[in-house]
Amino acid sequence: MEKLTRQQVIRLANEKGLISGYDISGIDLSRLDLIAVNFNDSILKGANLSNSNFSMSSFDGTDLSDCNMGSSNFTGSSFKKANLQNSDLSFSSFEGADFSEANINYANFSNSKISFGNFQKAELIGTNLQMTEASLIKMKYAILQNINAHGSSMIGADFSYAVIRGALFQGTDLSASKFYSADMRDVNFIETVLIAADFENADLQGANFSNVEKDRAKFNGAKL
Repeated sequence: MEKLTRQQVIRLANEKGLISGYDISGIDLSRLDLIAVNFNDSILKGANLSNSNFSMSSFDGTDLSDCNMGSSNFTGSSFKKANLQNSDLSFSSFEGADFSEANINYANFSNSKISFGNFQKAELIGTNLQMTEASLIKMKYAILQNINAHGSSMIGADFSYAVIRGALFQGTDLSASKFYSADMRDVNFIETVLIAADFENADLQGANFSNVEKDRAKFNGAKL
């Protein structure tokens, strides 16, 4: 796989918008405008993508593990089946991004905007989602064990069929969210807003509902 320099990446992005299948691990792509560029199936492990604009770009199947992606714009970008394990995604915008089937284990999304994002069938084990803006995200069939979503806004999120065991949702707004048939054993909901949330057929054994707001919440068939 051919190795590229920063200047070569900038040239290819400007001329073709196509940087697919290259090895650019460890590269510094900070403070750049690389809008709508195709990075599919490339290796960016350990790269610096901070303080840049990658909106509407594609990273499908790309290795983005151990990257610094903080304070950047990835609005509308695609990360399908990508590897973002252990990466720093904090203070960035991922609104409308597609992370379906991606590996996002132990990554840091704190203080990021991920509303309208698609995380269906993704793995987010141990991921930091504190203080995120995450309204209307799709988390169906996702693996979310031991995530920390303290203080986040997840209004209208869909967690149906997800595995969320041991998660921390303390102080999170989960109003009108769906947890149909989700595995939510030992989840911490202390001081969480659950107004009109739907837990039909969910497994909530060992969950902590201390001081929650749960007006109109539904628990039909749930295991409590």
